[in-house]
Amino acid sequence: MDTPPPDAAKPAKPAKPKGKAGGIIRVLLLGLGIIAGAGAGSFSAILAADKLGIGSSGGGNHAEAPPPVAHGPVSYVEIDNAFTSNLLDTGRYLQLRISVSTKAGEPVTNAIALHKPALISTVLAVLGEQTETDVADRAAKDRLRVKLKLAINKMLKENGEAQGVEDVFFTSLVVQ
Repeated sequence: MDTPPPDAAKPAKPAKPKGKAGGIIRVLLLGLGIIAGAGAGSFSAILAADKLGIGSSGGGNHAEAPPPVAHGPVSYVEIDNAFTSNLLDTGRYLQLRISVSTKAGEPVTNAIALHKPALISTVLAVLGEQTETDVADRAAKDRLRVKLKLAINKMLKENGEAQGVEDVFFTSLVVQ
């Protein structure tokens, strides 16, 4: 019995075409990849320039960006008003004085002076919603300070001013 040689049992693999056709396809694919990458990069650059306002004629529908808030030294503004309000759940009342701080400088300190009547009204409105437990301990007083800060910044924003009050401090606080 004759056995065929071991190589004869396996079918032969077709040879890869060698020549110009395979090289041209590779060059074309590489070229298309470079063009697509350059196009994507250009598109990204255009989007970034638009976001940053570079090269725009100002004719777009973009909203005016708010002016950056300065981060200078801390300024304190004493609100020269004694605030007195009844507590909701008892016959007791709360009396306090406050000072506010800002790092935004003159724009915010001037806005506080300009809108002082609105600021006083805002503080009294917040105080009028407080109960005795809202001023019972340090944590409760800290929460009240945060409520006052948020309310003052909201009032400034509603009056077209920069929000820049960073903290509210009690310079006097009495519960009777």
